[in-house]
Order: sequence, then C-alpha cells, then structure tokens
Amino acid sequence: MTSATGDAHPSHILVVDDEQNIRSGLAALLTKDGHQVTEAGDGEAALDLLETMACEVAIVDIRMPGMSGLELLHAIRSRWPHVAVILLTGQGTLESAIDAVRAGAQDYLLKPASPETIRETLDRALVASRRQREQTRLLDSLRLGLQRLEMLPSPAVKTSDQPGEQPAIKIGDLHIDLRAHEVCRDGEQIPLTPSEYNLLVALARRAGQVVDYVTLVRLSLDYQAEPWEAKELIKRHVFALRQKIEPDPTTPIYILNVRGVGYRLSHNR
Repeated sequence: MTSATGDAHPSHILVVDDEQNIRSGLAALLTKDGHQVTEAGDGEAALDLLETMACEVAIVDIRMPGMSGLELLHAIRSRWPHVAVILLTGQGTLESAIDAVRAGAQDYLLKPASPETIRETLDRALVASRRQREQTRLLDSLRLGLQRLEMLPSPAVKTSDQPGEQPAIKIGDLHIDLRAHEVCRDGEQIPLTPSEYNLLVALARRAGQVVDYVTLVRLSLDYQAEPWEAKELIKRHVFALRQKIEPDPTTPIYILNVRGVGYRLSHNR
C-alpha cells in the first residue's frame, strides 16, 4: 500500500512502548500498510536500535519506566534530527499537545487512536522526516561546494566599476587597495582569503547600501544561488570576515546585518 506521501518504498518505523499489546497493535497496522516496523520496550532499547538501523519515524509512549518518552525525544532530536517523533499519550489535553510540540515532537496521538488517525499522523511525520533529510543533504552538498570553491583561483575582481574610479577604497580605519588586492586596518595588513576579499570589496563598493544575499554570493563566490540558499552560503563568510576586520567581532561596526535581506558596510566610521 502506498502512503499519502505518494512514496511507494517501505518506510522504517520504530515503535517504543512498554505495553506489549500497544506495540503489537501498532506494528500489525503499520506492517499491513507496507511499512517496516521495529519494536522497543523502553527508551534505552530504542537508543541501542537507533545506533544500528535507519529509521524515519519513531512512535514513542510518553510514560514509560526508566527513560520517559520526553527524555527519549530529546535524545533522538539531538543525535538523529531527521527522525520525526510522534508521542503517544493516554491523557491528551491541549497543554500536553503544546508541550509535545515545544519539546520537538512532530505530532502526538491519543490512546486509543483510530487506524485512520494513525495513518494520517504517520504520513505527515514521514513528509517532515524526508524534508529534513533532503535539507541536510543539500546543505552538505553546499558545504562541499564551498570548500571546492575556496581551493579554486579567485575570479578576477574588477578594479573599477566606472571610468575614473579611484584604485582604492577607504572606509574608517579600513583601506582597500583594489590594484594590489590588499586590505589594511590602521596601516596593518589583514590577510584575507579570495572569497573574503571579494565579499569586502562587494560591500565596500556599495558602502551604506544594503546588498542582498544573492548578490553577495554572486560577487564574492562567483556562484548564482537561489534566494533560499544564498543566506546560508554567505553567512559563514561574513562571520570569518568579521573576525579579521572588526575590532570586536561580537559587536560589529563595519559589516551590519539587515535581517532577512542581506548586509551593508557602514560608511560612517
């Protein structure tokens, strides 16, 4: 049977409950629907299983002897963030639902839940798990791409955007020599990577203006990023650049963040 996610390949579900009849009932229903199911009678056994098996969703009873369901939830969230957790509770209230979501649960089920409710809740959890796994995969690919970009020769940076532009930019204590590709602060040279230098120049040419994430990625990394990925791509380069040019990186005075838009280089230093 194909789930509502539209994905025909079997999903691996971990059912954790100290009551044998609850575990067996859930396992029978989910197995009938085509899922692969593994059972655990307590939180410690569940963690041992997760060390050696791939799992997309864990259905966890809140009240268990030893490690509670919430404690197991926290352990799973910290070590296997792609595993979506559905909490089982026999005493469902609005407060318990809110507490479960705040603790990081994908959803919760009230015992006894109807087969249809279980299926609908599981399908939502599978979608969330696969989305998280795909996001992680994409971010890992982006990080690898950035590492490879850092190893490539820097793309040439134009020494002037307009005829007659000065071959250097001075902002406060910063002096950027566009011909020599050198940056100094208070006369002391600051060693920058090609990407950091390109980023600083991109901001300096537009000092006082907000430069959006996509433009900064294009100018500093020579890469055309989608808006949703550009922020993550440029963030670590801004962090590294701040460590080198800011007197106090924890309180930047040069590179200022404009939330949700990009960065600007303050020209009032």
